[in-house]
Amino acid sequence: MKKIVSCLASIALSILLSIPTTAMAAKPEESYDIASLLEAGGTIPAGYYQLTRGVKVTNDVYADGVVIDASGCPKNTIAIVAKANITGITINYPQRQGISVQSCSGKTLENCTVTHAQFAGIEVKNNVSDITLRNCISNDNYDYAGEGENADGFGIKNGAYNITLINCSATGNSDDGFDCYSSGENIIFRGCTAVGNGSGTNGDGNGFKLGPCSYKDNSGGLVTVTDCTAMNNSGWGFLRNHNKVEPIQYGNTAENNRKGQFNWNQ
Repeated sequence: MKKIVSCLASIALSILLSIPTTAMAAKPEESYDIASLLEAGGTIPAGYYQLTRGVKVTNDVYADGVVIDASGCPKNTIAIVAKANITGITINYPQRQGISVQSCSGKTLENCTVTHAQFAGIEVKNNVSDITLRNCISNDNYDYAGEGENADGFGIKNGAYNITLINCSATGNSDDGFDCYSSGENIIFRGCTAVGNGSGTNGDGNGFKLGPCSYKDNSGGLVTVTDCTAMNNSGWGFLRNHNKVEPIQYGNTAENNRKGQFNWNQ
């Protein structure tokens, strides 16, 4: 009998040891509090996470393969207020903005994605400066409270200046794709794409809204738009929108935008 028990124990141990380590390891979302990881900064393990509160990121975050469901945050909560560099993160269903860059300068968001936000998916605001957004995506945002009036793909707001967006894309948002309303000066778009925006009842639906600029000052601000594309938006493809400074623009493409393709004059 002892020999049989010993034999069975050996077989069980052999089976256990043969299971790959990765199969036995807990999933990252089961092991970590994503809010605390974001606050601590550094490299976050790839995986799917649930966010249940808003977070201020003040230390650089490297989050390739990190996908966050922010639907559990309280109503009107910004998922991430960013004051540091963030790379690679995806945020789905934030209850307000997905990422709002505030009160900082010289920071970069790269390869970040926000979907289904209830305000602008990615926003740069409140007099921040020298911010770069590179290869970021903001899609399918819709503010139900305003029937689509405020959910842009990207919002450059409240005096933000020296802001550069490179190869970013905004698709299917209820308001504008890229909105510079109340931004500061020297906003640069290079190789960005706006497709199918303006799905909201109250959404303007412009691919690129380039003014009016200068927060609390109606003097206007320079916006440069090069090699960008606007297609199938419900408003204009490119709209100056009463900016008193004429935009610098070249190499842009606009097709099938309902109100028209280019409006650089008003």
